[in-house]
Amino acid sequence: MAEVHFDTPTCRPQAAGERIATRTAAAGDAAGTYDERMGAMAADRHSSDDRLTESQRAAVDSLTQAPRYAGKSKLYVFTKLPMGQKGAYFREHFLIPCVAAVIVIALCAFVIVRFVSPRERPALYAAVVDSTLPLGESAKLQEQYTKTLGQDVIIDDYFDTKKDGLSKLQTMISSEQIDVVIAPPAVFRELAGYGYFTNLKSTLTADEYGDLHAYAEDFHGFDDSALSDDVDDSGSGKGKAEPYGLRLDDAKRWHEFATDDAAIIGVVANTKQTGNAQRFIAYLYR
Repeated sequence: MAEVHFDTPTCRPQAAGERIATRTAAAGDAAGTYDERMGAMAADRHSSDDRLTESQRAAVDSLTQAPRYAGKSKLYVFTKLPMGQKGAYFREHFLIPCVAAVIVIALCAFVIVRFVSPRERPALYAAVVDSTLPLGESAKLQEQYTKTLGQDVIIDDYFDTKKDGLSKLQTMISSEQIDVVIAPPAVFRELAGYGYFTNLKSTLTADEYGDLHAYAEDFHGFDDSALSDDVDDSGSGKGKAEPYGLRLDDAKRWHEFATDDAAIIGVVANTKQTGNAQRFIAYLYR
């Protein structure tokens, strides 16, 4: 019987080792190729940087440098800029603040002048309380007497004692804005009791009072000389009865504008324009 021979198994481990060595060598070659490629790319980047022109480098340098006037005030920068750049810089940084400052200064000056300077006062201010003048007639009377006097006149019939007319009248009298008052008898009596009117016998000239004394009406004024300690006690209407008012029953000029309702006129005690008040009274009776 013939002998059969088999190869020894030691040859197989040698073949596997060769394959591992071959793969390791291939991996090393691949790694070397990768490093070469990365090096080539880096070289390309450096070469591209080296290809910047001088102007491009200057632009890059200017972008990376700090501003020339960093940390300086806008006013300082404005003074250092060339003349050709000042206009644009002023419009951008100073125009709006300057305009706002001018407006604020103008408003402050207006307010100061308004309060410090005395207001121009009309030559005559007549207050018609609880008016007997139909709507629009006070304006006609005002226009006509303004032409006659040749100066500004106000005939104000917006004094309604059922609303705020009395407080308005008291405020204006205390600030010396009213010269004469025309009111119904009951309202005039109340106002006379507050001491708002002057004695017409001493206010009008002797001739004027002589011509008008038939229309004079006596009213009790204000007197607080005999007041008690009672807090509710008042001197209103406790003064001596004196001719504080004139009835307008027969005042021809007045009735060209007013109704036939009874009305009385008086001169305010603290007026500074007594002469114009006298002339207005004479005008109404012509």
